Amino acid sequence: MSFLRAAVRQVVGLFVSDWVQGGVVLAIIAAGWLAVSRLGTPAVVVFVLLIAAQLVWFARAEGVRRSRPQSPS
Repeated sequence: MSFLRAAVRQVVGLFVSDWVQGGVVLAIIAAGWLAVSRLGTPAVVVFVLLIAAQLVWFARAEGVRRSRPQSPS
């Protein structure tokens, strides 16, 4: 039974983190679109840096989550 709980926890974790990451990407794209239309080309640099930062942030969070030992429930 614990195997089944662990498997369900992994699947739910994948979908939740994907939805959160997708939402963050969409928010960055919307903010970037607005910034580029109002501030011009220099805003593209900020936009690219934000996308790269969110990728690093979520990859690091996933690595920390996977390296943390699972407590038996």
